[in-house]
Amino acid sequence: MLSSAEVEKKIKAFHTIEDIVSVMKAYAGVTIRKTEELVLNIRAYEENILYAIADVMAHYPGISLEKQLEGKRILVAFGSSQGLCGPFNEKLVDVISDIINSNDTLFIIGKRLKSSIELKYIPYFGYSNSAASVNGIQPALKDTVSKIMDMYNKEEYYNLTLIFTYISEKKPEISLEQILPPDIVRLSALKPLKFSPLTYAEPQIIFDKIMEEFLYISLYRCYLESLRSENWYRMRSMEGASESLKRHISEFGSLQKYVRQEEITEEMLEILGSGIFYRR
Repeated sequence: MLSSAEVEKKIKAFHTIEDIVSVMKAYAGVTIRKTEELVLNIRAYEENILYAIADVMAHYPGISLEKQLEGKRILVAFGSSQGLCGPFNEKLVDVISDIINSNDTLFIIGKRLKSSIELKYIPYFGYSNSAASVNGIQPALKDTVSKIMDMYNKEEYYNLTLIFTYISEKKPEISLEQILPPDIVRLSALKPLKFSPLTYAEPQIIFDKIMEEFLYISLYRCYLESLRSENWYRMRSMEGASESLKRHISEFGSLQKYVRQEEITEEMLEILGSGIFYRR
């Protein structure tokens, strides 16, 4: 049986782990709140870009997406590079294995997701780091955009589909969102301006720049959504760990009392057995 000193050491170790878990929960909570605010703004900006695309296509009929619908598909999957986020990456892998086909090119974001993909023997073409914080999205996004553009330049790709996790009504969902080409039906539903945009630039140049911005902001939103979802999973994992630690601390506290009582009883018996009270 453990001694009371050994039990006390274990209780202290559990308290130390509990402090670490509390810090991780707090950090995850802060990240979730930050990303929630940013996602709303990014979605509104993305909607404005779609309006701009619809305006250009409506007033300049020579620019069309329909003739560019043919081409291979790039799947960009957003996972995590850090652990302790439960089944976040594994659920993404399940979806990817269901939808991917031999003509698709898979691009992975996140070291942990890459490891999970490799365990399933799913082939992938490229890899980029995920963002551990909101401030880390910008450099990670720059690297990702550069690699995706290299893929476009090497082969005939046009369809770009993003796979990411988002939180809807306090529940995680996995989304497959086609970014390129933009949804023509959705664009057609947007009401363009009555008058054509006043500009000195060529319509095709305007269209190309708008599409670049649309690609960039869509990827940025997916980074945000993925980071938010990752920390949502991490928060739940830490809450479970916190409850487990409290239970262990309580159990060891009871054990410590029992062990200490046994030690006191044993000490008293040794004193009584030594005859110290009968010497007079």
